[in-house]
Amino acid sequence: MKNDGRTLTRETLEAMRFMALERMAEGESPAAVSASFGMHRTWAYKVRLKVRGRGQGKQALQLRRAPGRRRKLTDAQGRQVFRWVNGKNPRQYGFDFGLWTRQIVRELIAQRLGVSLSLASVGALLARVGLTAQKPLQRAYQRDPDAIERWQRETYPAILDSIFLQASNCCLYS
Repeated sequence: MKNDGRTLTRETLEAMRFMALERMAEGESPAAVSASFGMHRTWAYKVRLKVRGRGQGKQALQLRRAPGRRRKLTDAQGRQVFRWVNGKNPRQYGFDFGLWTRQIVRELIAQRLGVSLSLASVGALLARVGLTAQKPLQRAYQRDPDAIERWQRETYPAILDSIFLQASNCCLYS
């Protein structure tokens, strides 16, 4: 089974590249090296090409800074946002609305951490820390099971009877 290099950590991939280079230097074929690591056949060839082609030697295989823009919030700040949101009510932080929305979390982050995030970034942050959108329960806190049962037993059938009576009166004249 092939490994997906995207699921491995960058440090693991770096170690794999150096081990593959050593094994190829000992005479093992790139295809066999790739197969032993569970990577695609061309992976070892690309490792060897990096070392030969850039003029940097083994330094070409070392970790470099990850491409792309860094996150505005650190992992510790993300965990802090999780602690603020999880099990708490926005009203405890002075907001008018009682349910967490991305907009409210965004405002809380701006107030507490001084960092401005887009709504998409807030959604990604919440997903990363394990919080997902939940629909609130549509059950009223004043719900009376006895009144519901009485309505289903008495009122609703009376409504149906009156509808059928009106419908039958309309049909007699046509």
